[in-house]
This record gives sequence, C-alpha cells and structure tokens, in this order.
Amino acid sequence: MLPLILHHYGFLTADTAAWLEENELLLGKPFKVFDTVHVSSQKVKITFVQQAENTVLTELIEPLDDNLHLTKMISKGITIYHTGYIVTKEDFDKVVNSFEEKGAHSLPIFNSEAFEKKRCVFLITRSLGMIEIIEQ
Repeated sequence: MLPLILHHYGFLTADTAAWLEENELLLGKPFKVFDTVHVSSQKVKITFVQQAENTVLTELIEPLDDNLHLTKMISKGITIYHTGYIVTKEDFDKVVNSFEEKGAHSLPIFNSEAFEKKRCVFLITRSLGMIEIIEQ
C-alpha cells in the first residue's frame, strides 16, 4: 500500500457553532477555525478546525436542510463520519484501486469544492468505516 497522510477526522453535526462550544467547554481549549465551505454537490456546510498547531484537522460536516440522509444519521446518534487521507495526484488511482482490490467499496469520484476541486472519493470498509481519499 502506498503511504497515506492523515488529513482530518470528519464529524457530523446538526449545528457547527454548538459543536464548537460544547467541545471547547469539555476540552478546555478553543478550536481555531480554518475555513468554512458550502459544498452544494454534497448538500453540506464543511468547517475545518484545529485544536492545536500542527495537529490533524477536524472536519465538521453540517447537512443543509435538504440533506435527509445525513440529517437522519445525526438523529440516530451517528456523528463519527470518516477519516480523510491525502495522496499525491500520481498515486490517487493506485490507492483507490488498492482499497478496492482489498474489498473496499468506492462511491463515485468527485471534484470537491472543499479541496480546490481536486479529486476525492469515499470508500466504505468493513473495519475502518468510511475513508475519504483526497488528491493533493
């Protein structure tokens, strides 16, 4: 397997501001907000935050009103959504193929507004949950 670089952990939330407030209260340190992007193709608002410099990002995924699938997941208490990994442009297809050869199911590849329209894909795995592969 080619090396993957952990980029972020993705969490579903119905309210990004409330998530930040609760976690800052519990953890005692504010999160730095890096960017907020509306991803119309996925019907979500994404906010990238980080608790300390040079640590892995947290991606907060807030479904828009018409995203019933993610809203339903949140209502069931599902908040841990995926882990995101960065791979080089040259290795993107190799990494996706390697996951598929090992039994992962890939969803369609898309160009994400959250990552400057670079290619991304979500892969469903049995033991690791959902993984996002992001072209660097």
